[in-house]
Formats: sequence, structure tokens, C-alpha cells
Amino acid sequence: MRQKELKSGQPRIIPVPFGKGKGAAIGKPAVAPPQVPWRRPARNMLVAASYLLLVIVPTLLVALYYLLIAHDQYMVETRFAVRTTSPAQGSSLLEALGIGASGTSATDTYIVREYIHSREILERIDRELNLRERYARPTKDFHAALPRDASFEDFLEYWRSMVTVDMDRTSHILTIRTFAFTPEDSRDIATAILRESERMINELSERARKDAVAYAENEVRKAEERLRSIRQKLLRFRSSTQQIDPAKQAQVQLALIGKLEEQLAQMRAKLSEARSYLSGNAPTIIFLNNRIKALERQIADEKRKLGRKGGAGADAEKRSVVGTRVAGETPSGAPLSATLSEYEALVVEREFAEKFYLSTLSGLEQARLLANRQQRYLATFVRPYLPDEALYPKALRNTIFLFLALTLTWALGLLMIQSIRDRM
Repeated sequence: MRQKELKSGQPRIIPVPFGKGKGAAIGKPAVAPPQVPWRRPARNMLVAASYLLLVIVPTLLVALYYLLIAHDQYMVETRFAVRTTSPAQGSSLLEALGIGASGTSATDTYIVREYIHSREILERIDRELNLRERYARPTKDFHAALPRDASFEDFLEYWRSMVTVDMDRTSHILTIRTFAFTPEDSRDIATAILRESERMINELSERARKDAVAYAENEVRKAEERLRSIRQKLLRFRSSTQQIDPAKQAQVQLALIGKLEEQLAQMRAKLSEARSYLSGNAPTIIFLNNRIKALERQIADEKRKLGRKGGAGADAEKRSVVGTRVAGETPSGAPLSATLSEYEALVVEREFAEKFYLSTLSGLEQARLLANRQQRYLATFVRPYLPDEALYPKALRNTIFLFLALTLTWALGLLMIQSIRDRM
């Protein structure tokens, strides 16, 4: 009986006859082992060719690039932190009092990190060191060198790949690694980055100091204008009332009223005594009565100066006696109590303006003292050095990693293809 082959990868069922001759009985079928596809010569050659093309050839090309074309790269590492003279709040009692180490500024550290990868610092260092020429030196290394006709945007991207900036978020320490094709170039670039970063920090500090001094000076000018305006009001008040100090005038009038009341009490006592032995028409009694009335009118006049009493009728009667101005009124026509109240308000406003003016002067002096000292600076504790060995590119490590990655990718692809064929 002719054998029947099933699909690839499935077992073949072979009928096994029992007995002899054509009429032999057909017995239990036997199962043959499955065939493995890549054991066939053609498939083995295809698998070998794919491995050679996808793994061996790229690995050899990369190895030849590192061996014959790749240029040595020197790396310089420098570390620094942005410090401020302001004490860190809440860290310790000594630091709160300004004794001990200065605090760090996280915001300034982020600013420096972004500035190192900015267009401005690249333009400044390029004008100083001619970076394009330095980065285009290895003409054979087409991968690592900067093309001479590269645009500035490409140059900026290349700069960001040749200068790495890492920041420790706990200590806010910046670690800068600069790569170049000679030891001197790597060191010079790292030194220029430190110098430009410190210049930028100094500019920020100078701008902040100038803003603080300008703000303090503006506040002093406002305080001066306010104090000058209040003094002008006080001068106009004294000119209109013809009184230098209404408070002292009120004290004088109160003392005068006290003396008049004392005299009035004495006159009343004498009148009471004279009535005991004189008649009502006696000259002494008439004199004492007139004296008492005069004292009462004078006391009323003095009291009227402190505060208007009697209404419009009393004012009209008084005007007929002393002229156009009511006795007890100031030259401005207001009673002394109202004048004193207005004067006290002006005095309080003047005292407040003087205190505010002194406070702004103190703030201006403090701002100038702070402006005379550097508030931010770079604390560099790992300075640029001259490397004596090229650490990059790591040819052996990169080649091995590439070979392993390509081999793993090739094996996964082969398994996927075989799995798909088995399901067809």
C-alpha cells in the first residue's frame, strides 16, 4: 500500500500488513517520527545564510568601523553645586542664625543645567574656542565627527550629545561630562562651560541685586513724597489757623479757665460774706456782682474757644460784640476742639510717614549691603583635568552587545517564522 504524506511537521501513518500475499490483513498503523524542517539541506543553507547576513555581517562591519575608522574620544568629568550665601531655613539653629554652611538653591541648579544645553552658551564657547573646527577634526569618522556644513540646529543637537549634564535631585550636585577628540579640547571645553555657567550665575545675582536696590530706592522716593505732602498739609493748616500747636493752645486755655473759675469762686465767697453785713445797694455788693458777671462771661468765652456752644443766636450776639469773627473761633472760623482734632490727625499721619520713611531708608541700606556681596556662586569640587587615556568609544563592549542583540533578534525571528509555518 502506498504511503500518504501529511502536512509538514505532522507524523506519517504507515499501514503495516499482517501475513503474506496480496490478501494479507491490514493491522494497526505505526506512527513515524516527525520531520524537522531545517534538517533539510536547502533549509539549512537558508538559515545559515540569514544568520550570516543578519548577524555576522553587521557585527563585522561594526567591528571594522571601531577598528579602522572610529576616532578616540576623551572624557573630562567635573562636578559643582550652586551655592547661596542665604542660610538654609529650618535645617539647623546655627544655619538659621547664618553660622555654618550655606544652603543650595534648587531653582538655580535647574537654571544652570538648562543653560549648559542652551544656544547662548554654545555661541559663546564657539566664538571663544572655535568648536566647529575642534569637533570636525576626525574627518574619517563620519559617525562621530561634526559635519563641516552642519546647520546651527544640527550643531546644537551635536553639542547636547557631546556634553552630558546629570543632576542629583537630593544634593543638587551637577555632574558634567564633556567629550572631545583630544585631551586638551575636552579639558578646555569643560573649563569654558564652568566659566560661562559662573558668569551666568553672576549675572542673575547682579540682576537680582539691582532689582532689590531699585525697588528699595523707589520705596524711599514714595515715602519722601508722602512725608513732603503731609508736611505741606500741616503748613497750610498752621497758616489758616494761625496756630503753631493747637494742643499747647488748648492747654493754655484750660489753665486760664481754671484760674478764672478760681477767681470766680473767691468773688462769690466775698459776695456771700458782704451780704451778711451790707445792704443790696451797697457799692461793694454792686462791685462784687459786676465782677462775678465779668468772670462768668470770660469763662464762657474761653470755654467757647474749646468748643462752640449756644448755637447761631449766641454766635450772632458775639459777632456784634467782637466783630465779624465769633469769640472762641480760630481765624479759620472753626472751634478749637475741631482744630485740635484736625491737627492731631495730621500729626499722627506725619509720625506714621516719618516712621515709614525711616523704615524704607533702613531697607535701602540693607539692600545695598546685600548687593555688595556675592549671593550665588559655583562651588566646584571636581575641577577639569587633562585625561591621559581615551575611554570612548568602548569598541569591544559595543561589538559584543551588538552581536548578542542581533543573535537574539535573529533567533526570535526564526522561531516566529517556524511557528507560522507549522500552523499553515
